[in-house]
Amino acid sequence: MPIYEACVGDLEQAKKAAALGADRIELCADLAEGGITPSLGVIVLAKRVVKIPIHVIIRPRGGDFVYSADELQAMRIDILKCRELGVAGVVFGVLDRGNRIARPEMQELLAAARPMKVTFHMAFDEVAERREAIDILAGLGVERILTRGGAGSAPANLAALRELVEHAGERLIVMPGGGITRVNREQVAAATGAVELHGTRIVGAL
Repeated sequence: MPIYEACVGDLEQAKKAAALGADRIELCADLAEGGITPSLGVIVLAKRVVKIPIHVIIRPRGGDFVYSADELQAMRIDILKCRELGVAGVVFGVLDRGNRIARPEMQELLAAARPMKVTFHMAFDEVAERREAIDILAGLGVERILTRGGAGSAPANLAALRELVEHAGERLIVMPGGGITRVNREQVAAATGAVELHGTRIVGAL
């Protein structure tokens, strides 16, 4: 049975997703921007009232994934606060101006995150050489990658997602997301071989 991660935009959605049977929460603010870091108060309350693992997105703004030194410092502070709170995991991604994995910046943030689990989010979909990116992220010790597998939604990219899952093998988890719902989640899992799936409606409407 795959693990179903519900992407939520506030505390009420987190509580509802847990009640509907989500296995894990990705906690965000402002889903219209693709998700940014939620407030400290929301993180604290979610950790207190939601009894399944919570992964907090660490993204200081919408837009691209090339960050300034100040933005990276803000991300590091948010990561350290999540670690202090005992959050299960954090979700972030940093690219360079060529839309490649920004290794030095990722290494610094990963060091701040441990022992929490780390997911590289859909910044992955901006990378041209995805197999190479998987190799780099696996080498850095990232636990999972969230991806649509290409343009559009995950259900439109099933073959590409299967290739990514197979390339990653046991090194890390490739987690399809984007357009996956309670209705199509089993089909996506079967077609891709993915053991974890992600979506705002993965366990139903929130």
